[in-house]
Amino acid sequence: MKRDFDIVIIGGGINGQVLSLAAADAGFSVALIDKNKIVDDSLREFDGRAYAISFSSVQMMKNLNLWNQIGENAQPIFNIKVTHGTIEKGPASAKMQFSNADIEESPMAQMLEDRFLRHCLNTEIKKNGLIDLIEQSKVHEIADFKQKKQITLNKKSKILASLIVASDGIDSPTAKIFGIKKTGWKYKQKGLVCAIEHEHSSKNTAYQYFLPSGPLAILPINNHTASIVWTESIQNASTLTEMNDPEFLSVLQNRFGDFLGQLKLTGKRLSFPLKLSISTKYVSDKFAVVGDAAHGYHPIAGQGLNAGMRDIAALVDVISSARYRGENFSSINVLNRYQEWRRFDNQSLGFATDNLNKMFSSYDPLLGLLKNLSMKIVENSSHAKRAFMRQAAGLNGDLPKLMR
Repeated sequence: MKRDFDIVIIGGGINGQVLSLAAADAGFSVALIDKNKIVDDSLREFDGRAYAISFSSVQMMKNLNLWNQIGENAQPIFNIKVTHGTIEKGPASAKMQFSNADIEESPMAQMLEDRFLRHCLNTEIKKNGLIDLIEQSKVHEIADFKQKKQITLNKKSKILASLIVASDGIDSPTAKIFGIKKTGWKYKQKGLVCAIEHEHSSKNTAYQYFLPSGPLAILPINNHTASIVWTESIQNASTLTEMNDPEFLSVLQNRFGDFLGQLKLTGKRLSFPLKLSISTKYVSDKFAVVGDAAHGYHPIAGQGLNAGMRDIAALVDVISSARYRGENFSSINVLNRYQEWRRFDNQSLGFATDNLNKMFSSYDPLLGLLKNLSMKIVENSSHAKRAFMRQAAGLNGDLPKLMR
């Protein structure tokens, strides 16, 4: 195994895999380390996990020559319908509808199953000559060594890195080694994820139904299958998790209504705690964080993965441009450019999702009036709709080269 790399990425989830491919595409030698074995699971059954990939993230995957392998399995989202209400009274009168016709870039997002994305990334990594995949290995120590960082794995093997990037999750142990602290708080809610088959076609439409206990998102995987991202109070979520499938489906159908006809569960039911987590800084000397290691959001806007993709594109943009100019690409001065580019955007997104959740996940009747008024204002303003859609498509702000 090679012992000296331009970049060592710690964490082999989706963010780590995409970063390794993007960095290799820019000519960097890469080691991708994960504590688990990254299994080629292309033949496994659909487990309910899927992602809303924004327009800019799709463009990034096209530029990395990935989308031609997975695009045929993706489902474009052409419309989004949003409403709010209560279980007792049903949907309120105020509604918002967003259509691809409102922006030039189309579709605004595409739904993609986790299994197809992971299989594509695994396949590309294993055949890329610039990437060494180091599986079932934990980082035991990171130390300075001459002008680089020395990483000790499993108490014996050592590798060198000009730059270390952490993509090892919201509670990143690597970020803690470098003294990177986080601010945020836990929500009194849990996320429930599953997939359902439904009788009537969704016609490429995503639905967001805001209830006082939390939002319910219905995202089209194909015209008769949807991914459900359902936020509930911790107590309700615990009760739902303990239900058998018919009981769970009955409650979901009650929340859902009958506009898509009869429902049937497919794949697994998953649940996870929710919290806001924002890193106070993104970089240290020869070190950076991306994705969940840098930020964790409420799933209300479904932008977690896309924010990570934007981190990756920005970081690769910064370090490859620096190297082209003859700079030390892993120096703190260079990495600070990445931090300045991404930290404010990510903080803004974090607090926007937090405030949306506080406003819509409430039983307060005064906030109910505010919800109605806000939604009517947006629905009647083409400029506001366009702004929301461009944000959802990942087109606002300074786009990294990989996303153009």
